[in-house]
Amino acid sequence: MKFCVLLLTLRLLVGTYTEGNSAEGVYLYDFDPQTASTDLKSVAPSSNPSFVVASGNKVYSVNEYNDGREGVSAYIIDGNTICKTDSLIIPRDIVNGADPCNLLLAGNYLISSNYTGGSVTVFRLRDSGTFNGIAQWFSFGFEISSIFSKEPLFEQAHLHCAVLSPDGKYIFAVNLGNDCIHRFELGAGDYPLSRPETAWMASGLRFFGERLSELGPRHMIFSEDGRFAYLLCELSDKLIVFEYQDGKLNPIQKLRAYKGKGHGSADLHLSPDGRFLYTSHRLKDDGISVFSVDQATGKVSAAGFTQTGLHPRNFAISPDGRFLLVACRDSNRIEIYSIDPESGLLSQTNKSIKVDAPVCVQFID
Repeated sequence: MKFCVLLLTLRLLVGTYTEGNSAEGVYLYDFDPQTASTDLKSVAPSSNPSFVVASGNKVYSVNEYNDGREGVSAYIIDGNTICKTDSLIIPRDIVNGADPCNLLLAGNYLISSNYTGGSVTVFRLRDSGTFNGIAQWFSFGFEISSIFSKEPLFEQAHLHCAVLSPDGKYIFAVNLGNDCIHRFELGAGDYPLSRPETAWMASGLRFFGERLSELGPRHMIFSEDGRFAYLLCELSDKLIVFEYQDGKLNPIQKLRAYKGKGHGSADLHLSPDGRFLYTSHRLKDDGISVFSVDQATGKVSAAGFTQTGLHPRNFAISPDGRFLLVACRDSNRIEIYSIDPESGLLSQTNKSIKVDAPVCVQFID
């Protein structure tokens, strides 16, 4: 008896910056996993939806501003159409948080990481997917004293992402400005996040409140088996590997993520089989670094580097592990690379998606 595998068309979401260009909002594409061809289906008008997440047919984006328009939006996919259903401004008189740049779905809550103000905001979600107000918010900026100033100074916290632990017990929030990772216990009820604790703090030297050796942690992911976590640091271009167990992060490896000097490392993802790790780098010598992963120890070793278009930000790997799609913001395209199944290295497909200022690309589960 012969068997055949039917590769279904996948759905792809793209978030953009819309200020000063022709980008319109959140884009919905079909993606053919056999040919890497794409087909634009719909666009939902929205302002600076620079990060998007989805669950089924429900989609959410940030609206990344720092002028009173900062907030989040909700969308529904109906067939080949994506439509905005709701928006909510982050109220400045209540929440110290602007420039929302990352989202996490956790049950009936949406959690935004806010770069300015160094805070996380927890939004309640209705069953329809629309917003039901703000449940909680936490800011990590704190006051310090200086002998050079009569006025108090503030440590410049910058929250850049929040992730759910593999065991579902904790939310980890990455603080780029203060070189640390915060941990919340995740519970039920109207206020799902506990008071935060520090899960990890870099040991950089300080002088009068100024960190002399900034790492700038930006994005964090867990291995599929939940034993390891990987942290990419924007300002130092460092990659840190942790052992993970029951809320505790134990660093076991730190290395330079690439040989360039852009100090703008952006995103990281594991291949679906966990054998390879990829990191994106911008501002100088732009491209994607490839690492082999020792799945017994979690440690990585450099395998290669592929130059990309300008300012690669977020990227996504197709569920079958065959393709990597990277949003090259300043080249106004999403570049599509094939992944060698043996080495993990990238090759040009000579295919791309043309769209102004793409920032985020996500496959829909």
